[in-house]
Amino acid sequence: MLKLDNMKMALNKAAQEIVRQAKLNLGATQTIVQNDGKSVRKRIDASGNLRNSLKTSPLMQEGGELTIGILMDYYGAFIDKGVSGTRHSTPEPSPYSFKNEGVGIGMQYSIFEWMRTKRIRLRDVGGQFKKGKITEKSYESLAYVIARSVKRKGINQTHFITNPFNLMNEQLPELLQEALTLDIEKYLISLKEVKE
Repeated sequence: MLKLDNMKMALNKAAQEIVRQAKLNLGATQTIVQNDGKSVRKRIDASGNLRNSLKTSPLMQEGGELTIGILMDYYGAFIDKGVSGTRHSTPEPSPYSFKNEGVGIGMQYSIFEWMRTKRIRLRDVGGQFKKGKITEKSYESLAYVIARSVKRKGINQTHFITNPFNLMNEQLPELLQEALTLDIEKYLISLKEVKE
């Protein structure tokens, strides 16, 4: 029976390279075109959580097909493909969009946690940082305002995993052809040894 060990290794290496490149993209400071047309330089993954969640899943054989998956936190797809806002659309078509400007408690809480990670400080009307004890309610209000702004502007497209995947997709046919050739040669040698 033909064993596809080299094919499996080639697919595993391809998936690992996609994950490696995606992690580099998430950690690098880069210029991103926002949905409103402005460009900003920033790092995509502020907390490192998305970068840490990227993994290759085990190789499986489904109906004679070799597959390999890449796992990441659920919001990675939104960061990669972008989300059209209620007032601004993504530069390239995206399968995701906000339908209304209403802010749910889950989104507000996520923004609140992001504010803690980024150590966002509040300013007064004059633009000076507020002094003294700042209430939790002030931060909740700011989280609401930021969440509403995100829904209006949307989430920028980054293609942090799409670009490495497309690049690997161009190289994969040649890599798989070489791996399949090695597997077939190994199989033919084993047949020859059995006959002798």
